[in-house]
Amino acid sequence: MLVYYSDVFKKHVPPFRHPEAPDRLDYLVEGVLEAGAVVKEPEMRADAWDLIYAVHDKSYVDYVKRICERGGAEIDGDTYISPGTCNAAALSVSAVANAIDKREVALVASRPPGHHAGFVGRALTAPTQGFCIFNTAAIGALYLGEGVAVVDIDVHHGNGTQEILYAKDLLYISTHQHPATLYPGTGYPEEVGEGRGEGYNINIPLPPEAGDDIYVKVVDEFIIPILRQYNPRLVIVSLGWDAHRDDPLADLNLSLKGYLYAIDAILKLQRPTVFLLEGGYNRSVIKRGTKALIRLATAGEFAPSEAQTESAPSAYKRFEELAIEVRRHAGRYWRL
Repeated sequence: MLVYYSDVFKKHVPPFRHPEAPDRLDYLVEGVLEAGAVVKEPEMRADAWDLIYAVHDKSYVDYVKRICERGGAEIDGDTYISPGTCNAAALSVSAVANAIDKREVALVASRPPGHHAGFVGRALTAPTQGFCIFNTAAIGALYLGEGVAVVDIDVHHGNGTQEILYAKDLLYISTHQHPATLYPGTGYPEEVGEGRGEGYNINIPLPPEAGDDIYVKVVDEFIIPILRQYNPRLVIVSLGWDAHRDDPLADLNLSLKGYLYAIDAILKLQRPTVFLLEGGYNRSVIKRGTKALIRLATAGEFAPSEAQTESAPSAYKRFEELAIEVRRHAGRYWRL
């Protein structure tokens, strides 16, 4: 597994104490080195900004560039731009595109994150951009085009990715904490896509306190069956470590064992797979999760170093109700 990383990604710097800060990458890199992975410095592509403009509205991209040039600013209650944000974002897009070109299994260890960024920044009905600037997952998906699948395992719904891909016949699957209980408030099962994209948008909301036992069912009964039917030529994984039980910003109860179960199932499809860092704010989880991911991808070593978690009884009952909803909507398009 190749890891794309550059210190440029740490130049996206908050103007105040913030959970999405450069030191997240310090812990990630520690996990990479402990796993013995190869770290590659990504090269800035000449077409990086063209790829960004191809997905985001020109006025929004120009706005972000102006703020970078003027020294940065807080653009909403969650999200900031610093002088180094534009270079970091463009290099992140470059790394994603290069990893896609190579058709390899790779981790793009970059920031700022992207899956909440829509066409003009704030996506759908979200009150903020949720720490995100440009949507690297959607940019990568549209760069390659036909046959790409995006699987989003961040605890928050990828509202920006959904918005951008909603009318495209590219598969987007998101598992996330139920939108009635967490930002950004979207990601219900009935949001299935429109036009050419109808049926290609799959939302699987999870109740607070859902553990690995529920996540295994989600992987086995929804994610993998749909991916197999879609038969992707490449998978992009929006990887947020914030569904972990120790994350400070959400309420799911996953362990690294639950994460590895999902990742292992995706890798067993034997398709090129590009993992993009999204959320995750417990630094120890970032480090240990990254190390476990790389050992799994490179050596087939399933070593989460954590026991499986069980869901609260009330969460399991609620999940059974939600699973019926997912089947009712997604089952119109996929055999479930």
